[in-house]
Amino acid sequence: MNTRIRFATIILGVAVLAGCTTMSEGEFNNVQAVVGGSPAGKRATIKECIERERAMPLSTQRETAEVFNINLANYPATYCTRLWNAVASGRITYADYRKLSTPTADSSKVIRIMQGR
Repeated sequence: MNTRIRFATIILGVAVLAGCTTMSEGEFNNVQAVVGGSPAGKRATIKECIERERAMPLSTQRETAEVFNINLANYPATYCTRLWNAVASGRITYADYRKLSTPTADSSKVIRIMQGR
Protein backbone atom coordinates (compact mmCIF):
# COMPACT_ATOMS: atom_id res chain seq x y z
CA MET A 1 0.00 0.00 0.00
CA ASN A 2 1.25 3.49 -0.82
CA THR A 3 2.98 5.06 2.20
CA ARG A 4 0.94 8.28 1.87
CA ILE A 5 -2.33 6.34 1.86
CA ARG A 6 -1.22 4.22 4.81
CA PHE A 7 -0.26 7.36 6.75
CA ALA A 8 -3.63 8.93 5.92
CA THR A 9 -5.51 5.88 7.18
CA ILE A 10 -3.61 6.03 10.43
CA ILE A 11 -4.42 9.72 10.81
CA LEU A 12 -8.12 9.06 10.24
CA GLY A 13 -8.21 6.36 12.90
CA VAL A 14 -6.47 8.56 15.41
CA ALA A 15 -8.56 11.58 14.42
CA VAL A 16 -11.82 9.79 15.13
CA LEU A 17 -10.80 9.43 18.76
CA ALA A 18 -8.84 12.64 19.10
CA GLY A 19 -11.38 14.77 17.29
CA CYS A 20 -8.88 16.54 15.06
CA THR A 21 -9.32 17.28 11.39
CA THR A 22 -6.01 16.89 9.64
CA MET A 23 -7.04 15.32 6.34
CA SER A 24 -8.32 17.11 3.31
CA GLU A 25 -11.41 15.84 1.56
CA GLY A 26 -9.21 14.46 -1.21
CA GLU A 27 -7.05 12.53 1.26
CA PHE A 28 -10.15 11.15 2.97
CA ASN A 29 -11.61 10.08 -0.37
CA ASN A 30 -8.33 8.37 -1.29
CA VAL A 31 -8.31 6.45 2.00
CA GLN A 32 -11.96 5.53 1.51
CA ALA A 33 -11.18 4.24 -2.01
CA VAL A 34 -8.32 2.10 -0.71
CA VAL A 35 -10.21 0.49 2.18
CA GLY A 36 -13.38 0.20 0.12
CA GLY A 37 -11.76 -1.31 -2.94
CA SER A 38 -8.87 -3.35 -1.61
CA PRO A 39 -9.60 -6.18 0.83
CA ALA A 40 -5.86 -6.46 1.53
CA GLY A 41 -5.64 -2.70 2.13
CA LYS A 42 -8.60 -2.81 4.52
CA ARG A 43 -7.14 -5.80 6.41
CA ALA A 44 -3.80 -4.00 6.78
CA THR A 45 -5.54 -0.83 7.94
CA ILE A 46 -7.64 -2.70 10.49
CA LYS A 47 -4.55 -4.57 11.73
CA GLU A 48 -2.64 -1.31 12.23
CA CYS A 49 -5.65 0.23 13.96
CA ILE A 50 -5.91 -2.74 16.35
CA GLU A 51 -2.23 -2.42 17.25
CA ARG A 52 -2.69 1.33 17.90
CA GLU A 53 -5.78 0.78 20.03
CA ARG A 54 -4.08 -1.94 22.10
CA ALA A 55 -1.33 0.58 22.89
CA MET A 56 -3.84 3.12 24.24
CA PRO A 57 -4.07 3.49 28.03
CA LEU A 58 -6.51 1.01 29.55
CA SER A 59 -8.60 3.87 30.93
CA THR A 60 -9.08 5.29 27.43
CA GLN A 61 -9.97 1.87 26.07
CA ARG A 62 -12.47 1.35 28.87
CA GLU A 63 -14.15 4.73 28.33
CA THR A 64 -14.36 4.30 24.57
CA ALA A 65 -15.60 0.72 24.86
CA GLU A 66 -18.34 1.89 27.21
CA VAL A 67 -19.51 4.68 24.90
CA PHE A 68 -19.51 2.38 21.86
CA ASN A 69 -21.08 -0.63 23.63
CA ILE A 70 -18.04 -2.84 23.11
CA ASN A 71 -16.85 -5.57 25.46
CA LEU A 72 -13.48 -4.39 26.78
CA ALA A 73 -11.83 -7.73 25.96
CA ASN A 74 -12.82 -7.30 22.29
CA TYR A 75 -12.45 -3.53 22.16
CA PRO A 76 -9.53 -3.05 19.72
CA ALA A 77 -10.80 -5.47 17.07
CA THR A 78 -14.44 -4.43 17.33
CA TYR A 79 -13.69 -0.71 17.33
CA CYS A 80 -11.35 -0.90 14.34
CA THR A 81 -13.58 -3.22 12.34
CA ARG A 82 -16.63 -1.00 12.87
CA LEU A 83 -14.67 2.14 12.02
CA TRP A 84 -13.03 0.93 8.83
CA ASN A 85 -16.06 -0.97 7.56
CA ALA A 86 -18.06 2.24 7.95
CA VAL A 87 -15.44 4.31 6.13
CA ALA A 88 -15.11 1.69 3.37
CA SER A 89 -18.86 1.49 2.81
CA GLY A 90 -19.33 5.27 2.88
CA ARG A 91 -21.41 5.23 6.06
CA ILE A 92 -18.84 7.58 7.60
CA THR A 93 -18.33 10.47 5.19
CA TYR A 94 -15.85 13.31 5.07
CA ALA A 95 -18.55 15.62 6.47
CA ASP A 96 -19.00 13.23 9.42
CA TYR A 97 -15.23 13.17 9.93
CA ARG A 98 -15.07 16.99 9.93
CA LYS A 99 -17.86 17.23 12.50
CA LEU A 100 -15.83 15.19 14.98
CA SER A 101 -13.51 18.15 15.57
CA THR A 102 -16.35 20.43 16.66
CA PRO A 103 -17.63 19.67 20.17
CA THR A 104 -21.00 21.29 19.46
CA ALA A 105 -21.59 19.47 16.15
CA ASP A 106 -24.06 16.61 15.92
CA SER A 107 -21.90 13.47 15.75
CA SER A 108 -24.74 11.13 16.71
CA LYS A 109 -24.55 9.35 13.34
CA VAL A 110 -20.93 8.31 13.93
CA ILE A 111 -21.70 7.35 17.52
CA ARG A 112 -24.56 5.09 16.36
CA ILE A 113 -22.34 3.50 13.72
CA MET A 114 -19.58 2.91 16.25
CA GLN A 115 -22.14 1.38 18.62
CA GLY A 116 -22.88 -1.17 15.94
CA ARG A 117 -26.26 0.24 14.98
